Amino acid sequence: MMPSRAAAPACNLPVRRAFAPSARPPRRFRRLPLRPSLPPRMTAAHRTSHPDAVVLGGGIVGCSVAYWLSVAGLRVCLVDRQGISGGTSGACQGHLMVTPSPPYFLRLTQASVRLWRELRQTLPDFEFRDTGCLWLAETADDLSLLREVAQQFKAGGEATELLDPRGLRQQEPGLAHDLPGALFYRGDAVVMPMKAAGALLHGAIARGCEVRTFCEATGVRRGAGGRVEAVLTSQGEIPTRVVVNCAGVWTPDLTDRAGLGRVPIFPRRGDLMITTPTGAKVKTQILEVSYLRTAGGKAKVDPESGEPDPGAHAMNLQPQTHDTILIGSTRQFGSYERKVNRALLHTSMLRAARYVPSLMRASIVRTWSGLRPYPRDKFPLIGPIAALPGYYVASGHEGLGITLAPITGKLIAELVTGAPPTLDPAPVSPDRFLAPSAAHA
Repeated sequence: MMPSRAAAPACNLPVRRAFAPSARPPRRFRRLPLRPSLPPRMTAAHRTSHPDAVVLGGGIVGCSVAYWLSVAGLRVCLVDRQGISGGTSGACQGHLMVTPSPPYFLRLTQASVRLWRELRQTLPDFEFRDTGCLWLAETADDLSLLREVAQQFKAGGEATELLDPRGLRQQEPGLAHDLPGALFYRGDAVVMPMKAAGALLHGAIARGCEVRTFCEATGVRRGAGGRVEAVLTSQGEIPTRVVVNCAGVWTPDLTDRAGLGRVPIFPRRGDLMITTPTGAKVKTQILEVSYLRTAGGKAKVDPESGEPDPGAHAMNLQPQTHDTILIGSTRQFGSYERKVNRALLHTSMLRAARYVPSLMRASIVRTWSGLRPYPRDKFPLIGPIAALPGYYVASGHEGLGITLAPITGKLIAELVTGAPPTLDPAPVSPDRFLAPSAAHA
């Protein structure tokens, strides 16, 4: 049931209009593609009878792994039980975010965003835009936290700019005039996630990668010495000596089917909405300072406890083409059900209108939700599992899957081929959950 106007906080937002889909979006509003543009489907004659590596999962991480393995010269087969970008990658924002803390995450995200900038020169268009990012303070007390964030960026060699109210108005004239300031970082960018996944897969297919959609992985067959010898699927067995599990929130199901038990990755739902053209003319990716607490901090609810999660939210506003705006974001543990939490989404809309007052006149054309793969310790799982030689995991990126897709694929390719790794993979080794390991850097 839609929240009543009387129940809304004193923001004077026309709630009913904000949650009512437009009867007919303006002609210049661009409809989002339902699937990425890919080369024609391979025929049986093109199939690789014995691939060097099988990638499980056709989201953006799986497409990146397939791309970098193909670049390394391996014969690759990508398998997904649905279509390409049919899960989380088709239901998310495309913010490429350099994360200032902890230090390892700063290095990881820096490297990956650099790779995205290089890939835009060689892959088909995926709507890469240099937006930068504004971290908004709502009160004077928030400014001290932004100064801490600025120091974290500086320690990693990144320049930022602390903006006073006047500088903030110059950067984004449509923001509320009572904001005390913001931190501006130029290094962030935005892509269209589905097109980015399609571009990576396009590059892999151009190098001989085979794609099998609507094909479910059901297990692995082990050979001599316990090494991976084949992947078992709903379409038959695929002989291979390397398997990379990139299944996102379903990664634990596949590790369990491989006889490894369930790795601690849990679905964390997020709700999003997109507006009609607003006239707000927002050009920068915008986050409120509380995003540092809800997204950057450890979850307040233990997903393994069974305790109900009331959910959390922090305003995350992303400009799209044609003057539309993508608004999020919420976080809530629960089930694998992708049902929108309208109460949390309503709060997100109110927060967005607090910072961009012209959104009070906006109409919402679509709402949806997706599932983030949340790892127990907030670090992704990237690398081999020692207990099953030939089996790798590339998953658990939570809200940074789009950002970290290129570096994840590159690290996996380096680990598979024995090339020197771009970054130390130890902090993200999946074996930290299967064997004692050192603390994170």
